[in-house]
This record gives sequence, C-alpha cells and structure tokens, in this order.
Amino acid sequence: MAEGGPLPELDLHLLECPICLERLRQPKSLPCLHCFCQECLGTYITKELSGKMASGTSFPCPVCRGMATPVNQADTKKNWAKQFPANAVIQELIKLKEQSSAPLYCTPCQTKGNPSNPAKFWCKKMESGFCETCKVGHHDVIHIGCDILDITSHDSKRPTQNSVPHCDQHDEDMVWYCEDHKLLGCNICVFKDHRRCEEVTTAKEYFQKLKAGTQLTDMQAALKKGSEVMNSLVKDFDEQLQAMVKNHEIALCSITDLRQRIDKRLDELQKDCTDKFITLFKDEKRKLEDSLRQCERLKNSMLNTLKSSIKATEGNDNTKTIVSYQRGQAEVESCKALVKEMNESFTSVNVKHQTEPELVTFGDDAMGNIVIEKPSRRFPESHGYLTSPMSGRRVREVQQFGIKSTSDGNDCKAFGVVYLPFNQIVVSDLRNKKLKLFTDKGQYLDEMTIYGSPNDMCLVNDNTVAVAVRSPGGVHIVKVENSKMSLSSEICLPDDKGCQGITHINGRFVVCTDTKEAEVYSVTQDGTAELLYQYNGKCYFLSHDPTNEDILVSCHISTQGKVVLSRLSADKRRKNVMQRGVVSSAAGVIVDREGNIYVCGFASNNVVQMSGDGTHVRELLTSSDGIKRPFAVAVCGDMFVLAEDDTNFVRLFQLY
Repeated sequence: MAEGGPLPELDLHLLECPICLERLRQPKSLPCLHCFCQECLGTYITKELSGKMASGTSFPCPVCRGMATPVNQADTKKNWAKQFPANAVIQELIKLKEQSSAPLYCTPCQTKGNPSNPAKFWCKKMESGFCETCKVGHHDVIHIGCDILDITSHDSKRPTQNSVPHCDQHDEDMVWYCEDHKLLGCNICVFKDHRRCEEVTTAKEYFQKLKAGTQLTDMQAALKKGSEVMNSLVKDFDEQLQAMVKNHEIALCSITDLRQRIDKRLDELQKDCTDKFITLFKDEKRKLEDSLRQCERLKNSMLNTLKSSIKATEGNDNTKTIVSYQRGQAEVESCKALVKEMNESFTSVNVKHQTEPELVTFGDDAMGNIVIEKPSRRFPESHGYLTSPMSGRRVREVQQFGIKSTSDGNDCKAFGVVYLPFNQIVVSDLRNKKLKLFTDKGQYLDEMTIYGSPNDMCLVNDNTVAVAVRSPGGVHIVKVENSKMSLSSEICLPDDKGCQGITHINGRFVVCTDTKEAEVYSVTQDGTAELLYQYNGKCYFLSHDPTNEDILVSCHISTQGKVVLSRLSADKRRKNVMQRGVVSSAAGVIVDREGNIYVCGFASNNVVQMSGDGTHVRELLTSSDGIKRPFAVAVCGDMFVLAEDDTNFVRLFQLY
C-alpha cells in the first residue's frame, strides 16, 4: 500500500485491489462493481482462461465469481482488462486520500525559501498553513477574527474535508444519482445522459432515502452475515492448510521410514533369492555333470572294447576276441538303452531370474522368481538308435492319383478315406455312391456300389472297413481281401437315421447323424443305439484316441470363438480341444500311433497337426501348398492320404 496517514477501515477496503492487496492502480470496474488494478486483472484473466478454458468468452470475478464478458472477445485475453471502464469514483477517492494524507507546510515560509517548515495552524478562508511565527506576524495582522485551526494534534497534516468526488469527464462535483442506471454523476452528466430518467435525485437525497428505509440496513446485515460465513470458511481453510502441512511432514517421514523398511526387506529377499538361485544352479549343474560323466565313461569303455576287439582279431586270440565281442554287445545295448532313456527327457537347462514387468504389490515375490526352463531340443546324431517323433517331422507330397473310374456318371466327391496297413486305400465316393479300392501308388483295384450315400469311413481291423451311410441310414461293414471288396454286414439305426461321421472302438461303432443338430450315438453290432451327446451344429467326421478311448468330434463351424474340435469321454463328458482360429469349419479328423491329431480345415484351407491335449498346434499344409478345401484324411505309419472337396484326385504325403 502507498504511504500516507491512517485511513478509515471502509476507505481502506474500497481503495485496495483484492488481488495484490495494494492501493489500486488504474482501477478497472467489472459489471459486479468490484474493482481491480488493470495489470492484476489482466494477469488473472490470462491464468483463468488457460488450458481447457482457453476458448472461453467470459471469466468469473475474482471476488464474487459473477461472470464478466469483454466488449471485444476477439482481442487477446491479455488486453481484455483494458476494455473494462475505469472507476472514476475510486480514482477521485484515491486522489482525495493522497491529498489529505500529504504533510502540510507553512505557506509564507515557502515563499521565503524555507519549503519544509511545518505548519501549526490552518486558515480555512485562505486555505493556507502557518507556522507559529508567520501566524502572529502575517496572518493575524491581516485577518483579524479569522477562523483559524490549531492542527498541532494532526501532526501537521491537512485537516479532513468533506470533499466531493469529481467527474473524470467534466471535472464537476458528482452530486447527482440516477436510480434508473444506478450511477453517480455531475450536473453535465445528468443534463446530457439522464434527462429522460425518472428517478434522478441528489446524492444527498438518495443517501437520506437509504438511511430512512430498510435497504441499507438489510444490506449491511446481509454483509455481516455473509462476512461471518466467509470468516468460518477462512477459518476452516486455514485449519485445513495447517493440517495439510502437518500431514505433509508426517507423510515425508513415513516415506523415509517405508524406504528404510523396504531396503531391509529387499536385502532379506535378495539373500533368499540368491541362495535359492545358487542351490538350484548347483543341483542342475551336478545333474548335467553326472550325465556327462556317464556318457564319457561309456564312450571310453566302448572305444577300449573296440581297440581290444580289433587287436584280438588281428592276433587270432580266440579268448580275447570272444570276451571283447560279448562285452561289446553289452555296451552297445547299454548305449541304446541310455540314448532311449535320455531322449525321453532330453532338454536344455537354463536357470533364470524372472521378474514381474509391472510389479504392483510388494510381497515375497518382489525380487522375482528363480525359474528352471527345460525346453525340448533335438537329440544329437543317434546313428539310427532313435526315430524322430511325428510331431517334429517335416511333410512332403509323394504323389497324387485320380479316383474317377470309367463307370462313373458324375465327377467324384471323396467324402471318406481309409489307409489300410498293407498299402491300400479305400475311398467313399458320395456322388457316384461307390467305395473304391486303390494301391497307394494309385493303381485301381476294385469298386463296390453302396445302397444309399456313403460318407465317413473308419478302419475296423487290418482288412475290414466300415462306412457311414445315409438315405437310408446305417453302417455298412466291408471286407477287403485279395484286392477285392465285399459287403460283410449292415447295421441299421432306429428310425433309419442317416449317418455321416463314424469310428470304431472296443467292438462298437460311434456315429453322428446328418441332422442340423448332430446326435452322437454308440451303436452295437445288433443295432442297439445309445445317445452320447447332441451338438448344436453339423458334425461330419469322428475319430478316437486309443490312449484313453475318447471320441474326437469335428464340428463344421466357421463362427469366431466357437469350438471346432471336442472330446467325448466314456462318461459322456465333453471337453473342448480347439476353437475356431487356425482351423475354420473342421472336416476330417484322425489320430496317429503317437496320439497326434490331424484336422482338416475346410474353410481355412489347411491341415493341422496337434498334440492330444491341444496345447501344441502346427500347420502341416496350407493354401501355399496348393491345399483347397481339404475334406477327409487318413494316416498309416508315416504316410497320410488327403481328399479335397469336389476333385477327382487324392494326394499322398509323407512325414519324414
């Protein structure tokens, strides 16, 4: 605040900027009549309308939060404050206060060259100050009986006068008040701008009106009440600030203490983790060293036996030759047994420290876990001691051959296929209603007409196959002997239900019907049928897993997320094996001697090999191999035959 004499509390409030709490400079008045320094108001507007509020066209008053809108909103926000009117009344009050607070000096002494001699007396008539000497020698000589005041008690300051603020436009006293516009004005203001206003009165009359009525009293009471409310809020906020500061200090201490406790706990966890890592590492290292020494001992022994055998043979030493031969045989058998044993669990060993990428809790696993990874790896050169598993072999096409015969009236549709153990292949031709027999070299051997429509096929024994038939429905059992096929027997289903998928297990057949919601039945030789499960969709093919006798059901579904392959256990429980993803619209399904499952993806144009539990899946053949709508598949040893939809050919592949 600018220096000066003591000001009344009300005037002090009116002349201070609520933002900087200093004497107002270039006061600007908002529509709510609150005044602020122009610079303070400009800074406030810029900060208030930043960030998300940058596009605002108005701003709240810093005191009462009433909205204020500049005349020219397109101007920069920094210049908005300049657009609001200056408060002439406040400016005049500031001027009067500055005059009233200025020190008073003796006027005659100032003319004599002594400008800083304090005045002791004030003459109202002359409006001049006098020191004690000049009062007697100058004032009292000329102005006898003049009303002169002793101002010693005012510390030589100008006496307070009831000055009226001047209009900043016309330099006249502002003695009029327009109730219509709620503005103070001078004579010229009233004459020019308020002649047509109905409620124009003198400032003194309006003052008396306010005093006589209850408006002023009500407003003062409301101000008092409001100030009490604000005071309680100020007190509450002050208490909150003090509590925040206190809690801030407590929190900093707590963080420091927590860090110390965490450090201590981490030291403990690090020690435990390190000890565990070292222990596991030593254990796995010892196992590898034991296997290494075992192989080295057997290797050295076999090399020594080899040398002894060669030397004994060359020296015609009968006894040593026989002994080395017997020992050599034992060592070779031991070598084979050791290779087979190691192959069953032949893995790499990597003892790793594994941590959680985004650790959100601090528990016993905060330091991570020690993990022993043992990924399977290819066994080194075994010199014929081992055969590689089917799941690790590559695939190559051996040949393809035609299946259309001269007696066929239509193009072929190979719905089912069986690969017999003695290198013969049986194909069911749906369109021509035949079973056809070929060698796996493609040589045509025989064909047999089926009464009905032949669908999926399965192997019953080395020289017997079964075919699912619909229209009328049932199972036809066919013998294959001496390169000829003959019908052995027929099994009819109740209500002549048509069959599509078929498999044979433990002397009974399992079939699925050709209905929209496929029904899976267990059927005995005498035609007794037991419902195992009903699927919500088409199921064209069945197979079974010889390791646990589960039935594998392929579902011809292309909807994302739906199951395309499932298992049915002996107790009629269903387990999902594969959802629509790699395979879409599953068709043919078969299981090889190692329990691997082969599935034809009719809509996905691929053939997939997967482990029995469905965890390991790989595409054997894709569209890039020329595969288009594969429908039926059959496996025999390391060979498999594939029939595609609407073609007159089948294709043979080998896993090598």
